[in-house]
Amino acid sequence: ANSNCLTVTINTLSTAPTGATGTTTICNGGSTTLTVDGGSKGTGAITEWFTGSCGGTSAGTGDAITVSPTTTTTYYVRYIGTCNTTDCAEVTVTVNTLSTAPTFVTGTTTICNGGSTTLTVGGGSKGTGAITEWFTGSCGGTPAGTGDAITVSPTSTTTYYVRYNGTCNTTTCHGVIVT
Repeated sequence: ANSNCLTVTINTLSTAPTGATGTTTICNGGSTTLTVDGGSKGTGAITEWFTGSCGGTSAGTGDAITVSPTTTTTYYVRYIGTCNTTDCAEVTVTVNTLSTAPTFVTGTTTICNGGSTTLTVGGGSKGTGAITEWFTGSCGGTPAGTGDAITVSPTSTTTYYVRYNGTCNTTTCHGVIVT
């Protein structure tokens, strides 16, 4: 054996990721898995994730992380290895809000035949993309209109049901009787 041999190890540089894949719009309370995309990991490199800024608050390590933000959040991802630390790529996860059911309806609830009344929804909250829906017969029954206020002219005593219907959910109804 020749004891004069020398082994040379050449470490490779990492190149920055280009982004991340995964669902980027979720409802509050939901989660999504983000997977690093693009670039290359050099010798000894790991994948690091952050919030706030590149190198900011750690959000985990590994090629994929599962996150459950409660507000819209930007995630930054980079490779860090023996030779270098790359720039970050970023991905924003948009968090849509849930609606909560209305709790009351204002307006005159006793009218004379041939008259009308304006009913206005109150309470609860409309989440992302939510509209106000009114029905008769049952919650989700016969449509009676949309919008926070409707004017109705029933010819007999009628129960009106109102709910919020949005991107993340449809609430239960609140009912009001117009005599």
